[in-house]
Amino acid sequence: VGNGQLSKSMNNCLYNIGCAAMAEMLPLAERAGVPLDSFCEVVSNGTGQSYAFNQWAPHVLRREFEAPKYGYPMGVAFKDVQTVASLAEEQKLPQPPVFSAMKSTYEKALSMGLQDEHKGAMVKVFEEQFGVECKTKP
Repeated sequence: VGNGQLSKSMNNCLYNIGCAAMAEMLPLAERAGVPLDSFCEVVSNGTGQSYAFNQWAPHVLRREFEAPKYGYPMGVAFKDVQTVASLAEEQKLPQPPVFSAMKSTYEKALSMGLQDEHKGAMVKVFEEQFGVECKTKP
C-alpha cells in the first residue's frame, strides 16, 4: 500500500470514528430523554460538531439508511478499516484504542447485516443495546 492509499484509508478511519461517535451519542441522548432535534442543533453548532455528525444525524432521524441513495455502503467501505488494522499489525503495534472502538462498532453493524446501508446505520448497534429508536418526533 502506497502513501496515498494509506493516507486515504487513515483519513476515512478518522471519519469513521466520527460516525461511530454519532452512533453512540444519538441513542444515549434518546435514552436520556433529550429531544433529538434540539440535541442535533446543539451538536451541529457546538464543539462536538463533525462532518460525520452533520452528514448522518439528519438521515438517521428520518430513518434514511439506503445506500447508495444516501451514502456509500458500509460493507464496501470497510476496506479502509482493514487497511489501517493491517498497518498496525505489520508495524507490530497495538491497534489504537479509539480506532479499535470504532472498528468494533463497525464490525458489529456488519454482523447485524447492515453492510448495504450507509455508515449512519451504525446507530442501530446502540439503538439495539439501549432499547431505543432515534427518529424525528411527529
